Amino acid sequence: MRTIVVVAALTAALSSSIACTAEAKHDAAATPATPATPAVAATVPAGPLGSLLTEAEVLRQTLADDRTDTLAASAAKLDAEANALAAAPTKVAGSEGLAASTKALLEATSQPTIEFKDVRLAYGEFQKQLVGIIAADASLQPGRYLFECPMARGYQRWVQVSPKMSNPYMGKRMLECGSAIEAWKVAG
Repeated sequence: MRTIVVVAALTAALSSSIACTAEAKHDAAATPATPATPAVAATVPAGPLGSLLTEAEVLRQTLADDRTDTLAASAAKLDAEANALAAAPTKVAGSEGLAASTKALLEATSQPTIEFKDVRLAYGEFQKQLVGIIAADASLQPGRYLFECPMARGYQRWVQVSPKMSNPYMGKRMLECGSAIEAWKVAG
C-alpha cells in the first residue's frame, strides 16, 4: 500500500514539474499578440511596514537568483521591522505572526552553512503572514502581484512587485513555475 502511495505522490510531483517546465518553454517561445500592460507602482507606506515590504522584495529577488550574499542581512532587516510593527501602539493586523515568522527566517539564514530548503520553508511562512496583511489592507494590493507554485514545499504563495513571475521557491532552475493568483487570499 505504501508503495502505491509513494508512486502516486512521485507521479503527481513529476506531472507538476513537467507542466511547469512545459509552461516555461511555451512562455519563452510565445510571441505576445498585444503589448504587456504596464506595471502599476506598488504603494510603499511610511514606517516599518513600508521598510518591511521593500525588504521583502529584496529577499524574494535574492532567493529567485539563488544567491546567499544578502540573505542574513535581509532577514535581520525584516525581523527588526516586523518587531517594530508588533510593538507599535497602532497594531497592524497579523503583525505578531509576522514577527514570529521573521524570527524563524533569521534563524534559517544565520546558520554557518545556509541551506536553501530551510530558508525557503521559513520564507514561505513569512510570505503566508505577509499575504494575510496585504489581503486585509486593499490599499497595499495595487502594484503587488500574488503567485503560487504547486511544487514549493510548505506555503506555496508569494508576493512580488513585478507582473513577470520570478519564483523564489524554485530559483533559477524554474523561475517561471507557477501561476498568478487574482484574489488576495492566504489559502494556498
